[in-house]
Amino acid sequence: MKRSGWFVAMLGLLPLGCGKETGRVPFVAEGAAENTMTLAAGDVHFWTDIDIEWEGNAALHYKIDLLQGGAVVASATCNPLARLSVRTGWVETNLGDRHSRRGNGKMDCTLNLTTAGATTVRAELAFSKKPATLTLKKADLAVRQ
Repeated sequence: MKRSGWFVAMLGLLPLGCGKETGRVPFVAEGAAENTMTLAAGDVHFWTDIDIEWEGNAALHYKIDLLQGGAVVASATCNPLARLSVRTGWVETNLGDRHSRRGNGKMDCTLNLTTAGATTVRAELAFSKKPATLTLKKADLAVRQ
């Protein structure tokens, strides 16, 4: 019993290691969007909150710029369809050429911010390879520290 209690306690702490959400850039289609939020100096992690279905091959990415005082201070490209290291509420289906993803996941991209303060997160969501069919209900970019 002690072992199972310890395991449950550790699962409860798991989200703490993933940081706290500081803001979002919402998407319901391809395009550009931005949001200004207060970020601390240090690592900035990017998650996707996605609900998408497609048929065929697809390649999707977020192109992210962090701006402070109107200048770009860091940039990254993140893949929301890659294997995500941490997932919550995740449902993934792959049946032949038909695919779907729904849930939250930590993408394999992190930026380091040297100065704390008001930061504009400017992001573009785009397909570099568009699928044959597509239903995109949501692809929010979540920022965590």
